[in-house]
Amino acid sequence: MKLLSRDPDRLVFRLTKRDHEALLTVLRLGPLFPRQGKPISRDAAGLEKLRAAQDDLDAALAEHRGSRVAEVEALIADPARCAPLKPSGWKLTLSTAGSEALLQLLNEIRVGAWEKLGAPDFGAGERPKIDEENLLGLWAFQLSEVFQGVLLDALVGEDG
Repeated sequence: MKLLSRDPDRLVFRLTKRDHEALLTVLRLGPLFPRQGKPISRDAAGLEKLRAAQDDLDAALAEHRGSRVAEVEALIADPARCAPLKPSGWKLTLSTAGSEALLQLLNEIRVGAWEKLGAPDFGAGERPKIDEENLLGLWAFQLSEVFQGVLLDALVGEDG
């Protein structure tokens, strides 16, 4: 994925066929890596109220994620924003809001995959065991991170 042009309200990328397929695949993998909600409090006092609040928070977050997924899917499916290029590849045109929506969704997938891998501290040298069960999580983590990097570079104005 390569930045072709940048305007104040618009980014245009060129995706190879592989880039396009990889982006669609990592986005489709999102449901396999749901975020693991953190409890509001571990305090036993008022536990019933906290459980109800936690349920409300979890429902609101799930609804927000669902709307983000729908927004990005519509963006990718829109031929005016994601059009084939000849002889091969794709041209992806994103508004600032579209870029941020894609960035947030990729982050949800990356963090969900990281949590599923056991939340390793990569900075401290921890590495998850590579096996059949978590290979897809590691792939989704790394690929979403690559796409995030390209988007962040484009949003902050660095060409790469």
